[in-house]
Amino acid sequence: MTDRWPAGKTFPEFTHEELCAAIERHQDDPDPVTQSLVRSCWREWERRHGLTEQEA
Repeated sequence: MTDRWPAGKTFPEFTHEELCAAIERHQDDPDPVTQSLVRSCWREWERRHGLTEQEA
C-alpha cells in the first residue's frame, strides 16, 4: 500500500476502494490541506451513498 493520493484524478473519479483508502489513510493527518482533502473525500462518499442533497 502507498500513502499517495490517486494520481491525475478528481474525487468523483476515484474508485470506491480509492476513496475509502484515502479517507482511512489520511483522516488523522494534522496538515490542514490534507484535512481539507479528506473532507472532500467524505463529501464524495456521502454523495455516492445518497446522504447529501444533489446540486441543482
